[in-house]
Amino acid sequence: MALVDYGGSSSSASEDEELIESTHPPTMVALKRPALPTAAALLGPKKPKPEEFVEDVVDDPALHGGRIRSFKHERGNWATYVYVPATACVDQLEEFQTEAISNLSSDLELQPNESLHLSLSRTVVLQYHQIDEFSRSLQAALNSSAGFAATLKGLRIYTNEERTRTFIAAPLDAAFVEKMTAILQPIDQVMLDYRLQPFYDPASFHVSLLWCVGDQQTLLNSKLAELQELLEDQDTLPLAVNKVHLKSGNKDFAYILK
Repeated sequence: MALVDYGGSSSSASEDEELIESTHPPTMVALKRPALPTAAALLGPKKPKPEEFVEDVVDDPALHGGRIRSFKHERGNWATYVYVPATACVDQLEEFQTEAISNLSSDLELQPNESLHLSLSRTVVLQYHQIDEFSRSLQAALNSSAGFAATLKGLRIYTNEERTRTFIAAPLDAAFVEKMTAILQPIDQVMLDYRLQPFYDPASFHVSLLWCVGDQQTLLNSKLAELQELLEDQDTLPLAVNKVHLKSGNKDFAYILK
């Protein structure tokens, strides 16, 4: 499958020139020897590296709900983050998303988060050639980490660092913060080893459920009690922390915890 989410480095000028066929007319050859076959004819066309399949991407916020990238998309940059999927309560969370969007439709336009997960890193940038090595480092770092059964509890309003988006999120129950922090620590160390930013300090573990454009904290905090009633209609929200995932572009790696 072609790598389509994030591109790699383009080929160099010298490499491109190797593929250009000569356009000069043939000269007179006294011995009338047949032309020697080209390297391309003998070896076949040069196969591109996986990251060369991708064309440059022009970011257009109108194509994705007005979202603005935190960093410029460039060929070779792969957006990367570490997370725990919220699969154990996904049906309940999706029901809440639908009800919240309907109830607040007259106040603002909310969008559902499609990937429901608890982040264990910031979104950072890796180069294509770093991904597999980074994954191996992360797997080794998590080798002794223990999994556990947790729950989400309540709601909280967040904005991103640029304050260009506001989120409604379900925080991790405080009873499980210490255990989640024990998993976060080796992940942070791998980030530092690769000269990447560690997670936020203090860490605030949560699953983002809905978002809207701009800084709407004041409005959404005023609606928090109403939203909380919708969530309380749901049963306990379980979070199975038995795997940690690494998402880099369209690649996804999973590490099973003890």
